[in-house]
Amino acid sequence: MWYQMNAHMKKLSKIKRLTALSVLIAILAPTLVTATVILTYQYNVSITSYNPYLFLSTGENYNTANTLGLIYAKTQTFTSGSSSFTYIPSGTVEVNLSDGAYSEYLLNVLAVYNISSGLKVPVYAYINATNIPSGVTVYISTAPLVYNGNTNTVTTTTGANVITLTTSTSPVSSNAIQITKSSTTIPVLYIGFEISSSTLSTVATTSFTLSVQFSVQ
Repeated sequence: MWYQMNAHMKKLSKIKRLTALSVLIAILAPTLVTATVILTYQYNVSITSYNPYLFLSTGENYNTANTLGLIYAKTQTFTSGSSSFTYIPSGTVEVNLSDGAYSEYLLNVLAVYNISSGLKVPVYAYINATNIPSGVTVYISTAPLVYNGNTNTVTTTTGANVITLTTSTSPVSSNAIQITKSSTTIPVLYIGFEISSSTLSTVATTSFTLSVQFSVQ
């Protein structure tokens, strides 16, 4: 009896997932509906504001790097509840080079925040980049990035995995990081850059795209 009930519940769970998917398809592509009878319902939806729960913002070292003229992003603020948050609406960030003999490490200059009230299911961030110029490395982790001068490597304060994106790993590489927390003060992703000393002589004004896509599983 328990086995039959359990199997029945699993079947219902599958039906619910398929139903949700079907509704999504019907909304996105209503021309696919071929039923001879279509029932239409009216729902009153009231939209008072738009608050992005997952958004790109400036990191803890952004102000210092910005003061030195190394990075710039046009930001805006939005209010959620009684708190105000800074975000980068366009997603465009300018990183400048300085004439020096050593590589520049701009760590924790960007961050992704999740200010939702709580994650109901696992959420994954998929990281990709295209057209990263030679001599530029992107670092992404769920913990603050730190530079290890003994090994000339970028690690984290907690030993968390660091995703490294370069011209050789992009765009064929796709990386996923599970988002496990919701916080208004602590980022879920820390982003930094390394610019090698040779880049100044080999790269003029250039741009590349860093893509962060979120998936619910």
